[in-house]
Order: sequence, then C-alpha cells, then structure tokens
Amino acid sequence: MTTLLLSTFGRLVGEQHSIAHARKALPCDAPAQQALWAELVDGGWLDAGCRDFQQENGAHTLLLGEITGRALMTLPYASTAFLLMPLLEADASLQADGLLVSPLRDCPASVRCSSVQQDDGWIEHFGEAAQYLRLLPVEDGTWRLERHAPSTVDVLPGMDATIGLGRLGPAAVASGTSTSQLVLPVLQRHFTFELAHLMGAAGASLDMAIAYAKEREQFGRPIGQFQAVKHALVDAWMGLDSARYALRALLSATTDGTLAPDLAGTAHRLAVSVGRRACKLAIQVHGGIGFAWEHDAHLYLKRVYHLAITTQRSLSLLQAAA
Repeated sequence: MTTLLLSTFGRLVGEQHSIAHARKALPCDAPAQQALWAELVDGGWLDAGCRDFQQENGAHTLLLGEITGRALMTLPYASTAFLLMPLLEADASLQADGLLVSPLRDCPASVRCSSVQQDDGWIEHFGEAAQYLRLLPVEDGTWRLERHAPSTVDVLPGMDATIGLGRLGPAAVASGTSTSQLVLPVLQRHFTFELAHLMGAAGASLDMAIAYAKEREQFGRPIGQFQAVKHALVDAWMGLDSARYALRALLSATTDGTLAPDLAGTAHRLAVSVGRRACKLAIQVHGGIGFAWEHDAHLYLKRVYHLAITTQRSLSLLQAAA
C-alpha cells in the first residue's frame, strides 16, 4: 500500500509538474494548473490532511511533502489540503456563508498564518482565480479566519520566481472564528508538511549536484572523486537525513495529538539550516553555470529561503500558544 500510494502521487506530480512547468509560474486558472488540480481532487489528495486519510496513511505525510517540494509545486496544495480542509472538517462553523467563495475542490486557497504583530500581509499569490485568507490568533484562545477579495491583493515581484507574491489589504470581506484546541493541531501538521516540502526541494537540488559531480570532469577525473567535493556532498546528504529524523518525531507527536513547540523549533532549525546548505552547495558544485540566474539550482535555493520565512511565522504561532 505504501509503495502504491506514494508512486501514484509521485507519478501524478512528476508527469504534470516538471521543473520547466514550475519555472513558468502559472496562475491557478491556467489550463495546465486546472488539469493538475482536477487530478488532485479526483485522486482524493485534497483530503490528505483530513482525519480519515491521516488515520490510515498519516505516516506518509512527510513523503508527500517531499514529492511536492521536489517538483517545486506552484499550486497552493499545502494550504488547501493540510490547513483549510482539515480546519473546516474540525470546525463546521467555519463553513458559514461568505467565508469561502467557492468549494476548495473547485478553487484552491492561499492562506497567510501570522500574529497581529507579524501581520504585514505578505501572502503567496496564485492569480485572480485563487481564494485568499488570513489565519491569526486574536484573544483568549480564539482564532480568526478572514477572507480577502483577490482584487484587493497587491501583486509584487518576489524572491521565489515560481510563486507570485501578494500583499493583503487591511479589510476582510468575511470572517469566522475557531478555538486554539481545533486550530493548533492542524497548524502543526501543516507546518510539518511545509518543512517536508522544504526538504524535498533541498534534496532535489542535492541530487542534481551529485549527478553533475559524476559527469563533470577536471584533470581527467569526475569532480565527485575529489575529496573537497565528495566530502561536502556527503556532509549535506547526512544533514538532510538527520533533519528527517526530527521531522518524523514531530509528525509522530502530531499524530498523537500532542503539541510540541520545542520539537517544532528543533525540526525547523535543522531543516532550514541543512536545506540552505544543500542548495548553496549545489550551486557551487555546478561551478560557473551554477551561478547563472537561469540555472534550476536557483529555483530550489529560492524556494528553500521562501519556506524558511513562511514556516518561521507558523513556528512563532505554535510557540506563542504553548
């Protein structure tokens, strides 16, 4: 079951979302994006963060995250499947009229998680066809989920060339409230999935560097045979593997219903640190061509830096609620 599940998801994402596709930074309403979203819906993958799927296949959450990271997914899959879908399942009151313009299966949603102090409004932008929401704590264990009209989101150039950057306006058009008891476990699982996505991007970057080191020759030998290159690649590989242990521990705690802000902090530090190191090393191993902005190595690097910022916001929320 494990092999079939992961190979099905991996084949779907791999066939319809290549790195060349990611580079185009297509909006949600582009035909290729609509086709992929429809496949995700038909395959039941939007329910991956919900109760039934997690009870049966929750141990695969990290691998699903790594698959989306390796493909540099340019759809708001994480925020839709691992944040909004399980949150709406846990709290039916959030499904009040006006909070969502369209069902998530028809119209994916981008969500900004932040506190009032952090709330400068930056959000991942996926075009006018997407829905935009903000999740934030307000007072006495209460959380507010706000919907913002796409037309009020200012679009700006961002660091991650594969995903647009927007800024939410100050006024929401609809909102609903929930409790920390319902929100925090969902937020922790979403945080874990996002870190796995980061690890997948870093792992793909490192694999690309390893493959290049086997092919590129200097002084009549592949550069991967030189200790300066070989040892650095091994060190990065071991760093990624070590970070996965922390993520597995965090996922296990989340599955048991335990809030683990300290463990979340450890997993974040390890994943971000080794992810950045692996992506930087990939650029260095590729030499001159690696430093060209057009090289795919920069897409992975920017995605890792992008996720380092967004996951830091979620981590701050988890730690503040402890």
